[in-house]
Amino acid sequence: MNNIPIPTLENQAIQASKNQEWSQALSLNLSILEQEPSNVPAMMRSGISYIQLEKKNKAKEAFEQVLEVDKSNALAKKHLLKLKNNQKIILSRLPTNEEFIEEPGRSKTVDLHRLAGKEQLESLSLGQPCTLKSKNRFISVESDKVYIGSLPEDLSARLSKLIGGGNTYVCYIQSLSSTSCTVFIKETSRSKQNEFIHSFPVAKSLGNNLNDMYLNDDTIPLQMEDIPLQMVETDTDDEKAPDRFDIDEPPLEEGPVEEDDQN
Repeated sequence: MNNIPIPTLENQAIQASKNQEWSQALSLNLSILEQEPSNVPAMMRSGISYIQLEKKNKAKEAFEQVLEVDKSNALAKKHLLKLKNNQKIILSRLPTNEEFIEEPGRSKTVDLHRLAGKEQLESLSLGQPCTLKSKNRFISVESDKVYIGSLPEDLSARLSKLIGGGNTYVCYIQSLSSTSCTVFIKETSRSKQNEFIHSFPVAKSLGNNLNDMYLNDDTIPLQMEDIPLQMVETDTDDEKAPDRFDIDEPPLEEGPVEEDDQN
């Protein structure tokens, strides 16, 4: 596998883990480490695979290698301590392939913005459930009350409105590295108030005008400009913000809605 690019191997390793094909996942991660011996995510995934294959000593070695490269890796420390104390390690449940299938209008894969630091990201695991928390100008994504990142502002605005109207959602970590994190968000219930509103925009090619979204009055298409960015005032934006980004940018200016050229 040495000739296969690392990004391809990473995707295959992540998919194998989702499918709980642990021997295959281990082989792929070891191939990554042959090319990049200091690849921490691959080391972590190898350790997880060894745990699933009941090879505890190998798992210890994998997490020890992680700490040689990244002494502050909290998840490696946590797993290593439990292994040394012969404690059972309960991993986050990986959603099945069926759960990760996108349903037009009801689910979406999203790359997080305003990411947390490297240490926080590397403490996460695939399939880990997250919560969506409305802030002043965006929705933050958190796990165990620890900030991970935020949804893009346009999507934050839409979901803040829909959550405020009674919709509910689940969110899982779908892929991650020390510099990126992608989540899968799925609508689990839609309120009566939002009965005819898609949670996520649907391409017009999938159904032309049948996929227009409506808000309250079914004659008024729901546009992003119709949803105020400042939905709630639970706290200030910079209260939970990591140092690696500046969120004190000025609010977006709303302009007139331009109608699509129908010609």
